[in-house]
Amino acid sequence: MGLHTGIARRGAVYYWRKRLPDGLAERIGVTHVKFSLKTREAKEARYLGACLNARAADVVMSEPPTISREQLESLFRETFEQHRRKLSLLADFSRSEADFDPKAEEAEETAAGWAYRLFSRKGLAATVDEDDREGFRKAGLPEDIVDKIEPTLERMKASGEAKPSMARLADAIRATGAEVSAGTTAMAQPIYLRALGEALLKASERYNDDPLDFDTLLGSTSSSSTEAMHASAPPNADTTSNPAEAAASRADDVQTEPSRSEQPSHASASRTDTIEIVAEKLAGKKLADGVWDEKTARQARMIFDLFDRFLREEAAILGLSELKQSHLDAFEEFLRTLHKSYGKSPKDRERSIAELRRESAAKPEAERGLSGGTRNRHLTFLGQLLRRAKSAGISINADLDLTEFRARKAKRGRDDRPVPSRTQIETFFRQPVFRGCKDWNAMHHEGPQVFHRAAFFGPLLANYQGMRREEYCGLSVDDIVVDNGEHPYIHLCFNEFRRLKNHQSVRNLALHPELIRLNFLDYVEAIKALGYRRLFPDLYSPTSQSLLGDRLYDELRPSFKCPIQKFRCRSNTLRCVG
Repeated sequence: MGLHTGIARRGAVYYWRKRLPDGLAERIGVTHVKFSLKTREAKEARYLGACLNARAADVVMSEPPTISREQLESLFRETFEQHRRKLSLLADFSRSEADFDPKAEEAEETAAGWAYRLFSRKGLAATVDEDDREGFRKAGLPEDIVDKIEPTLERMKASGEAKPSMARLADAIRATGAEVSAGTTAMAQPIYLRALGEALLKASERYNDDPLDFDTLLGSTSSSSTEAMHASAPPNADTTSNPAEAAASRADDVQTEPSRSEQPSHASASRTDTIEIVAEKLAGKKLADGVWDEKTARQARMIFDLFDRFLREEAAILGLSELKQSHLDAFEEFLRTLHKSYGKSPKDRERSIAELRRESAAKPEAERGLSGGTRNRHLTFLGQLLRRAKSAGISINADLDLTEFRARKAKRGRDDRPVPSRTQIETFFRQPVFRGCKDWNAMHHEGPQVFHRAAFFGPLLANYQGMRREEYCGLSVDDIVVDNGEHPYIHLCFNEFRRLKNHQSVRNLALHPELIRLNFLDYVEAIKALGYRRLFPDLYSPTSQSLLGDRLYDELRPSFKCPIQKFRCRSNTLRCVG
């Protein structure tokens, strides 16, 4: 089946895989496409595979979208100018801060600019080698900047800062008139990165050059002041006339000028109190200080973007200095009507507030209104945004208060989920994966084999250690400590594979004797000897960004359903935990 339909089974789940034509593969740098069909049923997999094969044949037979050289040049110019203007505003913004150091800011941006050059040329996994360092020196960079480039590059890779925003890149491609596709995105990304780098490398202009030619302005002002005064007076006017009459004349002149509402407005293009500018400044500082990781920054940006769209479309507000308490109240009411799945689709960021209202109204009542915890997260980020703006010298309304909008729980968070009964737990641990299964890929069928894997030890860690799902799924082999004291323990901390809920979640957990009896420590040593860094490498897939716990849940899901039903027939005292 797998050969003629492009379907293969990995673990217990079926995947669809298709080789791309050579021409298309060369353009986008990818030879195959592969993704999960999210089914364990062979019949359903065959049907989905046939549908995908037919669709793939139709796509491959047609001419793929492309982007011309002229369009790429246009993308570079526009991205460069936009980013340079944005950096100039941020530089002006920084000057109002007490710890502003122009030399340090210039060094940071120069190092980041060269890092973007390397990402553009070598890809997002770029590293600095000796040829690169020699190139830096030939370009005339001082040694302190050369030494700064490599750590800056590594930091940008670790934080995700190197990867451009796919939404902004797509907007840049559309602005050239090209169609957004995998191919055009792959071709445009290095151009986009290079434009960001070149804009950063103009740091000397931002921090050293005067924004205006002041010497020329002063000279022209001094030489023409007398001429300007006479030119502004009526012919034969008496410059020694009565002051009251002169004031009245000036008042008449003022009345003939067009009003502010009649003049063309360019305020939105030059103001520094917009949510976008303040939000980027906030995110940049939080990421640099290590307070936020990339996931937190992504959540914050999505919330700030929604708030910005709401204020622009519903209240015609462009800057935070115009914000009033009534606007916050209206936004909180909007969150109570917004559908709960907002943010899961990339298209949500492209929809207007009116479209989001219509989409939310069309959903069942149970699916409308963000939960109290989610609304509180929005308010927390907005509070940080307002504090960031206030510390930067932006005039913020002193009456703004988010406190009364916060949802308060009537019970503890640990009581939100029901605690499974002893009977339910006993029933679950009688499944074949724990007592003996048929094979690695048939762990829900009884047999003689017991495989030490995530599906075996994961639930045991949850039961005996009281750990959260992502906490134990993302453990590293180094997190299991056996050489520091008499008793082995789990050092639960932030690691390279996953984060924790908060810093208070960092803790040491003495390993339960039952886990030791079940050879958990032998499993750790075996995994380490095989060269793995992850404690449960079977949960990791390089082609997926889904949570490790989701993968474990999918593998164990049949144990929550049909396999447990049979225990109901054998004993009325056992209940299905599903």
